[in-house]
Amino acid sequence: MAGKDFFMDIAMTRHPLSDQVKEVKPAERPDIKFRKADIPYNDYQYAQKLTYEERLKLFHEELKRQRAYYLPFMRDLSGFCNNTKKVTELKEFEFRYVDENECFTDKNRDDVQWEKVTIPDYRGPADENGRWTAYYRCRFKAEKPDEQHRVVLHFQSVDYKAVIYVNGNYAGSHEGFFAPFDIDITKYLKDENELVIECHNDYTILGTGPILDGDKIYAATGPGWDDPYSGWHHCPAGAGIIGKVTVETRPVYYIDDIFVRPDIDNDMAEIRIGVMNYLPTYALDYTMSVSLVPKNHEGEPIGYNEEKVYSIGVGKNEYRFWIPVKNYKLWEPDEPYLYAAIVQLKKDGRVISESMGTFGMKKFISDENSSPKGKFYFNNRPIVLRGANEMGHLQQCVMKGDFDQLIDDILIAKICNINYYRITQRPVQEEIYDYMDMLGMMHQCDLPLFGFLRRNQFSEAIRQTVEMEHLIRRHVSTIMVTFINEPMCIRKTNDPNDKYSKRYNYKGHRHLFRDELEAFFAAARKAIYTENPDRVIKNAEGDYDPPTAEGMPDFHTYTMWYTNHGQPIGKLMKGYMPPVKPGWMVGCGEYGAEGLDNENIILERYPKEWIIPDENGNWYPDKIVRAQTHSVHGDWYREQNNISDWVKASQYHQAIATKLMTDSFRRRADIINHTAIHLLIDAWPSGWMKALVCCDRIPKPAYFAYMDALEPVRVNLYTPRRYAYDYEIIPVEAWLLNDTSKTVEGRIVIHVYCENGKPVSSYELNSGVDAANARCAGIAEISFVPVEKETDFIVEAVLLDTDGRFINGEYIRVKVYPGKKTSKVYPAEAFGQKGERILGELGISPALQKGSCGICADPDDKRVLLSFLDRVQEGMKGILILPNEEIRVPELKVSTKSCGGVFYASGKDSYEDYHFYMLYNADKDYIDFTGEYTIESEIPGENLVYTYSKSGFDGNRGAKKHLPFVKKIRYGKGDLYLISICLEGRLRCNPNLDKFLLDLMEN
Repeated sequence: MAGKDFFMDIAMTRHPLSDQVKEVKPAERPDIKFRKADIPYNDYQYAQKLTYEERLKLFHEELKRQRAYYLPFMRDLSGFCNNTKKVTELKEFEFRYVDENECFTDKNRDDVQWEKVTIPDYRGPADENGRWTAYYRCRFKAEKPDEQHRVVLHFQSVDYKAVIYVNGNYAGSHEGFFAPFDIDITKYLKDENELVIECHNDYTILGTGPILDGDKIYAATGPGWDDPYSGWHHCPAGAGIIGKVTVETRPVYYIDDIFVRPDIDNDMAEIRIGVMNYLPTYALDYTMSVSLVPKNHEGEPIGYNEEKVYSIGVGKNEYRFWIPVKNYKLWEPDEPYLYAAIVQLKKDGRVISESMGTFGMKKFISDENSSPKGKFYFNNRPIVLRGANEMGHLQQCVMKGDFDQLIDDILIAKICNINYYRITQRPVQEEIYDYMDMLGMMHQCDLPLFGFLRRNQFSEAIRQTVEMEHLIRRHVSTIMVTFINEPMCIRKTNDPNDKYSKRYNYKGHRHLFRDELEAFFAAARKAIYTENPDRVIKNAEGDYDPPTAEGMPDFHTYTMWYTNHGQPIGKLMKGYMPPVKPGWMVGCGEYGAEGLDNENIILERYPKEWIIPDENGNWYPDKIVRAQTHSVHGDWYREQNNISDWVKASQYHQAIATKLMTDSFRRRADIINHTAIHLLIDAWPSGWMKALVCCDRIPKPAYFAYMDALEPVRVNLYTPRRYAYDYEIIPVEAWLLNDTSKTVEGRIVIHVYCENGKPVSSYELNSGVDAANARCAGIAEISFVPVEKETDFIVEAVLLDTDGRFINGEYIRVKVYPGKKTSKVYPAEAFGQKGERILGELGISPALQKGSCGICADPDDKRVLLSFLDRVQEGMKGILILPNEEIRVPELKVSTKSCGGVFYASGKDSYEDYHFYMLYNADKDYIDFTGEYTIESEIPGENLVYTYSKSGFDGNRGAKKHLPFVKKIRYGKGDLYLISICLEGRLRCNPNLDKFLLDLMEN
């Protein structure tokens, strides 16, 4: 992936759409108007009014309170102690890489150095150098067991393929980086033993670049390692021993698995108990007792059962019992009550093996009989999932043994009103799931596939699907699984040069086509059913080749970063959603925008060579490895020249993007039932800077924007009008957003006041919203008072309950401009009908005689154009409006080139004050592009309004090239202004844009 921004490339690809998917249209707005009323202003205090510093202080105070609140739920009151096995952990190993042509018999050769390492150990290289082999070696003592016991090596997780040797003997192997596995080594034991783990890494199935790929089932997330150039960024696919390695002495009949399936509707629980028989023959006439007792709270047992076990077959066995349960407490996010299933295997009353499994009494379903299909219910109540992606930070906590930080990382999510983690694109260490159980944090688990599945790895992927469900099924916090992230199209087209034909040529002989991938989904669903019939399954996360044949759809959108990805932000805010399979509830598993690390992280943690200014004293984020800000920011905010300003600008945009996108999704709770920001906490400095919290756990402003946006019950204001004239009446929609399981009734009060605090008007409306839903309560027709200059007006809404108590509030700003008729005379002359129309929309009567300024918008009409250019050449100021399309004007050696639609344009010096950002299109009634085509000209001139060039990771350095939307050139004796800003539908409804054109004519 070097030299190319791989993730941006995926996002910006225009993926083919099936006729089975449809764009989601906006929800109908009710014809309900707010009443204008004379209501005294009450300055309610809420989070949006606080400073970042005030919020940071409250954050730390709340984190302390949350620690204290959840501490009792982390107790173990079961009293269980396993007296039937002995465990010794192996931590100190030696490590070395294996030469390409080296044989295992040469492992102890004298001419190589071994590095001392402590487990866990995870490392590179990755990407193009990601196919390698290494040895981990250690020595340990173990006593030969008696005939009723076995010595077993237990591996929590080895990435990726592990081949195990004990005293030179091949003992076993395992493929896959996340699943625990056991190897019986009894027959190989000596008093002193040598363990060698041959660790094989491979290129991932997703691959490196357009061609190179391998067989490693790994998506694009992992724990990373502490190397600023290769280990911090975007979760490189390293390898090593991630989890614990233990030597365990076990009984020959050993309880190795306990899974409790609660049935809260019938007050029952199914207990599945795994028993491993290490002997080569069966055993008869045992008994199994199961006691279900409170684990993290006081109370009486809720169930008990003892059954005869008629036989224990050779190898693995799974026994299933149904037990009535009574007087239990449900597992809830705010009250995560846990129970222990204590299981004993007995022979003639003597305990042979015993174990304990943790569970909670919970029900989570996706109702496929609802309309739309796929509504979520938690403990028989409707629920909406609001989440965040996780990419390495939780795993690092476990690897470092820092469980206090693991607790905090889960609580940081809860404080943010997040109710589920998407553990992104991989299963993780079981300790993480343990703490999510104890802290009431639901989570989604993903099979580690991204984009593709190798044809030869079909059966291996099914096997790992079973391993995944087997790992997570006993954890009450697990609610949903997926099989692949962002599956991509492999399809030959009539154009041999397009992306899909090239991908077919490079990948079609290696990866499954979509119909075959659907067959994998069907097989994987059945495999999971055998492990856990209750599991909610979503086939694909962020489907780039939709639709999937079975189950709910999901999309990803980074529309305020990878501009227009999924759906342009103006349409998204209006209520449009990307094309999906109709008839279903929908998820959005990833969205967000990059915000640079806090300044202290940059100055204290980054390599010095990353933060050195250039020869002009300017600093740009171009040296940050794999950061996207330098390439992408220009679609959204102005280029900066020092660290402080870059941090402020990028984090401000990240916060705005977080709020606008989250609000848009919440307003569509009628069809969107789960969303997850990408992502919450960074594992490393500059790791995934879309994170809302830096690796030192200090939030960026976007964290608080997300917290506010996820407030369970909210009032939310929406209008596409960011700019207005003072005489206008603009409609502002007031929405009630309800993520709770109860209906909400209340009263919305709206106040409009000037930036100096002077009240203007007030409005009110009684309204309500159903559980787990959203509703446009009504429309307030907002008016202003006359102003002499550009003035901010605040529109504030508060939601009060039926007793008048404050629930929630928010405000928006509208920039208001004077709208009175001007006494100024604009000596503007129109050339052609389109020029006349533009002057008319600006309220200007064209000059009857020759004017000092001329406007032409008909470059295709050669007669009009040449007449216009002749006048400019004679000295008239000329304004040439170019159409919103690719065009060539050979008379000027000028052309336009598509830049994709952008919502922001930067301005030189005072031109920035015109706010070329989020312009309203009255013809479409939503925010639309500021520009779509930039100007290319061989004539030198001055770029007045522009966007910036973009490139990948290894693209342009330093200040970026300006691609003009407005360019001033000298043409003969006159100044000629070339303009490609989008004007259609945008005049007389964006006074800032009108003012720009009027000032251009006047000055």
